[in-house]
Amino acid sequence: MGQTLSARLERAMRDAGYNPRSLSLAAGLGTTAVRDILDERIASPRYATLSALAKVLGVSAESLATGEQAETLAPATTAPRERDFPIYAAARGGDEGSLVMDSTPIQYIARPDPLLTVSSAFGVYVVGESMIPAYEQGDIALVHPGLPPRRRADVILVRSDAHGTPDALIKHLIGWNEETWHLRQYNPPRDFTLPRAEWALKTIVGRYNTR
Repeated sequence: MGQTLSARLERAMRDAGYNPRSLSLAAGLGTTAVRDILDERIASPRYATLSALAKVLGVSAESLATGEQAETLAPATTAPRERDFPIYAAARGGDEGSLVMDSTPIQYIARPDPLLTVSSAFGVYVVGESMIPAYEQGDIALVHPGLPPRRRADVILVRSDAHGTPDALIKHLIGWNEETWHLRQYNPPRDFTLPRAEWALKTIVGRYNTR
């Protein structure tokens, strides 16, 4: 008896290092979409859903849907890189363009080449549309915490609320003075300032486009 869709998806997730929530986010789907398929609450997902999942997982939609190509994929020619690069989830915050970040990683992936020697680096799933077209929902922003501020760089600004929950903003850094960061967002276009005493700034060095 052949594998079910649930079993094929679970295997592909395990091979790619995703859990149900992180895969749903990376594919731009609802946060429970993958779990619903795994638990067979959705027996026949739309082809567009399978295509979005397959693209993130690096397989074909047909192999997920039928299993016919599951055994014909070319084997890896090099040893896989250790998955030690933490990815944090985020949800829409109360302020326009703000994110509420999980305090613990939801996924680990192979460390990107620009950050191979930066042990403190991390990634953040982008939600919302305030930085389109530079960043779209489902992209992963790659963050280098040790770089000094640089004008005309994309940055993530982080603060903790009264309960210790990290709030974050992904914006473009125009400049700064002793008291404020001068920032820009793209959608809708807006320039504004934030107090440096309240918001810590970390530089974004790249992104993974998961679409």
